[in-house]
Amino acid sequence: MPPPAPAALPRLLAAISAAASSPADLRRLSHLLLSPSAPPPPIRCLNTLLMALARHRMLPDMESLAARMPARNLRTYTTLINAYCLAGDLPSAKRHLSSLLRAGLAPDSHAYTSFVLGYCRAGLLTHACRVFVLMPLRGCARTAFTYAALLQGLCSAGMVREAMAVFAGMRPDGCDPDQHVYSTLVHGLCGAGRTGEADALLTEAMGEGFVPNVVVYNALIDGYCCSGDLELAVGVFEGMQSKGCSPNVRTYTELICGFCKSGKVERAMVIYSRMVEASLAANVVTYTALIQGQCNKGHLECAFRLLHSMEASGLVPNEWTCSVLIDALCKHGRIEEAQQFLGSLVQKGIHVNQVVHTSMIDALCKVGKFDAAHNLMRKMVTEGFVPDAHVYSSLIDGLCRENKLSEAMLLLDDMMENGVQANSVTYTILIDKLLREFGSEGPKKIFGRMVVAGIKPDVFTYTVFIRSYCQEGRMEDAESMMVQMIDHGVCPNLVTYNTLIKGYANLGQVSQAFSSYKSMVDNGCKPNEESYTVLLELLLKKNCSGDIVANFVNVWKIADMKVLNGLLEELIKLQSTPASYIYDCFIRCLCRFDRLEEAKSFLTGMQSANLTPSEDVYTCIIECCCRLKLLKEALGFLDTMAKNGYLPHLESYRFIICALCEEGSFHTAKSIFGDILSKEYNCDEIVWKILIDGLLQRGNTADCSSLLSFMEEQNCCPSAAIYARLTGEITVASV
Repeated sequence: MPPPAPAALPRLLAAISAAASSPADLRRLSHLLLSPSAPPPPIRCLNTLLMALARHRMLPDMESLAARMPARNLRTYTTLINAYCLAGDLPSAKRHLSSLLRAGLAPDSHAYTSFVLGYCRAGLLTHACRVFVLMPLRGCARTAFTYAALLQGLCSAGMVREAMAVFAGMRPDGCDPDQHVYSTLVHGLCGAGRTGEADALLTEAMGEGFVPNVVVYNALIDGYCCSGDLELAVGVFEGMQSKGCSPNVRTYTELICGFCKSGKVERAMVIYSRMVEASLAANVVTYTALIQGQCNKGHLECAFRLLHSMEASGLVPNEWTCSVLIDALCKHGRIEEAQQFLGSLVQKGIHVNQVVHTSMIDALCKVGKFDAAHNLMRKMVTEGFVPDAHVYSSLIDGLCRENKLSEAMLLLDDMMENGVQANSVTYTILIDKLLREFGSEGPKKIFGRMVVAGIKPDVFTYTVFIRSYCQEGRMEDAESMMVQMIDHGVCPNLVTYNTLIKGYANLGQVSQAFSSYKSMVDNGCKPNEESYTVLLELLLKKNCSGDIVANFVNVWKIADMKVLNGLLEELIKLQSTPASYIYDCFIRCLCRFDRLEEAKSFLTGMQSANLTPSEDVYTCIIECCCRLKLLKEALGFLDTMAKNGYLPHLESYRFIICALCEEGSFHTAKSIFGDILSKEYNCDEIVWKILIDGLLQRGNTADCSSLLSFMEEQNCCPSAAIYARLTGEITVASV
């Protein structure tokens, strides 16, 4: 076919370049246009093709085309420079800059901005800043993209203060911030824990007429979710919709991840329902977050139901999804199911990578199945995987758990011989075992070996030493180790502080234990139930005569109100932790041992002090009432919980509805069920947790069928697959 007429070529090339969707198409096009038989196309057309190749990261083809071009202009060189800077190949970018200068051309803003971006991506921020400063001196105006590139580099390096200083000079430089600039700053501020400043920045910008897009809103929502401020995240979510900005899949997924990480799976499922109603398809990240949330709450059946929904929608679980499910099954002692699940992935043709195998090996080792774990590692090797430090560390941990220390040491040697460098986790596992077996002098050799290998002890390494000193009553050495770890830039964590508090408590040293507690919270480490349990045990021993055998399992069961109130007063007196958080912990611990009256007493005290009980407090009290079969009280707390804006757990409703149906109070059960339907719960969750896992499992098919009909009357319809399964099970159970 003869080449197209020169006059038609620019339009034809632009159309072909725009339509080119594959590297093969672009490669054929570049050869066609510069074939010996074709007239030389205009440089503008070749530059367009060059940019298309750059977008596809086809650098060799791009270089080949540039070498064959009969002429080059500034756009040609800028395209080449930008492509190499994006790819992180700064030497090649500099080579084309030299060519640009030799051609008698001057770099423009695009070229300089490309180098700012390239240096930032390479972590060479000093060079990026030098180019940034040089631009106006060379007569090149900085653009919003120039600022965004430098701000991204600074924020990624944690230099948020410097980024804000650069941003402050943006408008005086005659450059208005755009969506990219604001989203970069919001991400940076949120990543530095300065979410409030990010919100204030955005509010100020909107007051000046800036209209954020979904990317900017997502950055703020993600920041609030990461800091645990979920209600503020929901506020941004609601606000963006009221301003005409529609949430996308990422918006919903960020909220779902936030709620799941905070243990609020019910709320996550509500967000998921709203996502489906908005006709947005959940992706693998969305489903995996929900699956992990359900697993963390012990709802493994719900997790697998979500997996089936995910696969039914055409999505393939990734290594994170599979690892979460395998780990959850193993933690619940369902090892065979975990192995069967792993086998089913292979049968389905799903690629099982090293992450999934490592998760399975680690889980097997933790439950004492070392032989099975070792066999799996051998299988990994035959499949071409190379065991890494994580795999070896898991196996070494498994041997230590089975008291096979000598074999664990031999495996360490084998690991090193195979060219796998042990990490701090590997050494800490062995140090921990040696400390438990031989005391604080036991791990001297292995610790020395760790230092010689250049592996720095981490917080876990220091903590196992501190624990050993505390167990030996050597508190001065334990405190000395705390000072040493801080001097080496390692911050003690919650486990470290709890270990030290317990050390003093075991010696009956009340003031030192409380002093360590205060140091913990003063250094920004939030206490947990174990912290309060240790202190309660200490006060219980101090205030009671005779020998009391107390431990973390039953101390909350036996402590009287005098001791409990004494601890509460002492903790509040320290003014180191919010009183509401302390009350929350006390109430949760008491409810765990069905001490409802004592829990209610603290709830009353909390409300008298104008403190707001958390969602977890109400949930624990309701669950306690259900276990004690106090349905009226449970319903009362459910009502109070809902009035305070919380979403009660469906498990609480399930117990109450099933109990009411069993005692013949179906109308009351139906009324409560109607209340559930009026809330934002996911319809599929209602069916699974109340109808299938509740009534149907107890053999109450009649009431289950009636409530399903009631759901249909209220236009609350589960998915077709779940509806079919439920009606099928009702039919089978009724025969």
